[in-house]
Amino acid sequence: MRSRFQRRTALAAVVACGMTLRSGLAQADNPIVQTNYTADPAPMLYDGRLYLYTSHDEDVTVDNFFTMNDWRLYSTVDMVNWTDHGSPASYQTFSWGRGEAWAPQAIPRNGKFYLYVPLNNNSGSKIGVAVSDDPSGPFSDPLGRALISVNSGNIDPTVFIDDDEQAYLYWGNPKLYYVKLNSDMISYQGNPVEVSLTAAGFGASSSGGGSAYTEGPWFYKRNDFYYLVYPADGVPEKLSHTMSSGPLGPWTFAGDIMAKQSGAGSSFTNHPGVVDYKGKSYLFYHNGALPGGGGYKRSVCVEEFTYGANGKIPTVQMSSEGPEAVATLNPFQQVEAETIAFSAGLKTEKCTDAGAGINVSSISNGDYIKVKNVDVLDGVTSFEARVSASGQNAKIELHLDSQTGTSLGTCDVSGASSWTTKTCTVSGGSGTHDLFLKFTGGSGDLFKFNWWKFDGPTTDPTGGAGGMGGTSGGGASGGAGVGGAGAPSAGAGGMVATTGGSAGGPSDGGRGGTGAGGAAGQLGAGFGGAAGSGAGSAPVAGSGSNTGGSGASPQTGGNSNAGTAPTGAGRGGTGGVAATAGSSPTDDAPPNDEAGCGCRTSPGRAPGLPFAALLPLLLGLRRRARRSARAR
Repeated sequence: MRSRFQRRTALAAVVACGMTLRSGLAQADNPIVQTNYTADPAPMLYDGRLYLYTSHDEDVTVDNFFTMNDWRLYSTVDMVNWTDHGSPASYQTFSWGRGEAWAPQAIPRNGKFYLYVPLNNNSGSKIGVAVSDDPSGPFSDPLGRALISVNSGNIDPTVFIDDDEQAYLYWGNPKLYYVKLNSDMISYQGNPVEVSLTAAGFGASSSGGGSAYTEGPWFYKRNDFYYLVYPADGVPEKLSHTMSSGPLGPWTFAGDIMAKQSGAGSSFTNHPGVVDYKGKSYLFYHNGALPGGGGYKRSVCVEEFTYGANGKIPTVQMSSEGPEAVATLNPFQQVEAETIAFSAGLKTEKCTDAGAGINVSSISNGDYIKVKNVDVLDGVTSFEARVSASGQNAKIELHLDSQTGTSLGTCDVSGASSWTTKTCTVSGGSGTHDLFLKFTGGSGDLFKFNWWKFDGPTTDPTGGAGGMGGTSGGGASGGAGVGGAGAPSAGAGGMVATTGGSAGGPSDGGRGGTGAGGAAGQLGAGFGGAAGSGAGSAPVAGSGSNTGGSGASPQTGGNSNAGTAPTGAGRGGTGGVAATAGSSPTDDAPPNDEAGCGCRTSPGRAPGLPFAALLPLLLGLRRRARRSARAR
């Protein structure tokens, strides 16, 4: 285990190893994982989520060499907050594994996930493949033997499936090999093929003679080009790339993309992973920037970049800040405690709570979690935390934008011997912020932490659609649907009635829905009330009003209805009830939706005649109105 000093020291080494410190928050977001030392990043896209497989440098280095026993998995949907999924596999997943769980890569195909990993470097390097039905495992070995075991230097596999469904596997140090995988992804055609490493294809070695290629290839295609990105030029390593118009070459050197590292916080190795996600391009790499880090205790980082017009990757600078967020985090849904932008002093472990998964552990006084780009909408009113093994005086302080920023409150989570949900009153906040969960209490481990969530006057950032207006009964007005709380959807007006439709009230809360007015009644010369005009505004309930216009003689105009109070934040409004002439609509709302679900709507009731029975009457009224208009 790392010492408390190492785990809680700030990233003072970041600048020393050549990383650019950009303006912004005091705490860095690179490296992206702080609860473990991680290396050899391998991004994988699946079902709208970006997964990141990594190798894992143990906290205790044995024999002054890479001490690596398993692989780790993290994921994100916003590029700033990363969820820890634990270890999907280890060298012990393979009956023939002896250790050295080095750089992995996974890929989905045919409803399964294939994880390619190097093993046994110290006793004859081999590459294995494991299979799972889920990205987070558990993975199993379908072969019971190595997939690649010929020659030497069988490390750092990279896998890619081309547009024609042909899959390729590249690997190797100091030589580079490939095979064409069969569609089952666990066998291949022919024998491994060695790639010709030339200076023209892979850059010239600074030591003279031959190419600069070293190891760790990352193979992919983008638009019309195939890419191999790789560590180059011995140790310390830089990152370079080569390009081709075909998956097997010929390769043309395209330039260096990341400089060699030196000084405190550096690593003598590097390893690339490149991916496009939500319209942006990212380069993953590793360094030694975490406290206690170095060549055998590395940490994964990520930077955004833009391809040149010629398809080449530009020079990318390491930074302590990392990329910008591509989405906000919703704190009104259950958030796993192990979803972290940055943290200090913490570890994670397998969770014993219902649902299993991972929880945060080793929580001591002064430790914290930062979660980035959190949208608290119109503020918070309560906070829930799922905790266990908590002693006395264990608390979670909630701050915006820094550890000492605006306080939303403090939640006492003491006295939970088993998994318990603690609920506390909090207040304040609006809009998007970084959220700091700062842990305070006595000495030793304070508690285990599974998940958290807020509640507030508005809990759905998207909201629901407005409800449909009620169907008119005989001689009754159809009320307008109540505006959907949380989104600017208007409730639809009521059906044509014999008297003026009452204007519907806008539901308050959320992003204020607009209540649409009831449709005018048509009977003889009488025309119904005007549509309501007020838009619901948050967070003050009842703001805005809908005023019915005067009906032409001899019929009665619509009533004026003030905006209604909230009917459940993030919930679609409901339709009005067909009522007696000139009356207000009735909200037939279901109970508040859980977790801010904003997609439910309820049709209006019609206690009067069914719509099918009214249809002939309505059509007759329309014909009478048209004849009357032509006569005028």
